[in-house]
Amino acid sequence: MLGAVVVFLVVLLAAPLHRYLSARSSAAQAQEQARKTQQQLDQLRQLDKQQNDPAYIEQQARQRLQYAMPGETTYIVVSAGQNNSLQQAPPDSSAPTRAPGDTWNQRLWGSLQTADHGS
Repeated sequence: MLGAVVVFLVVLLAAPLHRYLSARSSAAQAQEQARKTQQQLDQLRQLDKQQNDPAYIEQQARQRLQYAMPGETTYIVVSAGQNNSLQQAPPDSSAPTRAPGDTWNQRLWGSLQTADHGS
């Protein structure tokens, strides 16, 4: 008789106990997600504050875009074996080039072909 009562109580309390434990697990997951979201929000606010700082903008312009203030002299250090793009600059040609062809359509088509071949 006592065994039947114990089995009856286990069956009776199993479903509510399962719901309680899953609700606690969901609440813990929601708290963890809220903490992560708050952390991301704090990082984005810090980034926004940084982006509105004129000193940070100037630093990034100097660093990323290699900008300089008027009157400043900039130097680029090239390591041995590093490809120097300044020496490979194409010569300045002030003479206009004319695409081959007699008519406007032929010159247009010739300029497209020249641009397509990269020459």
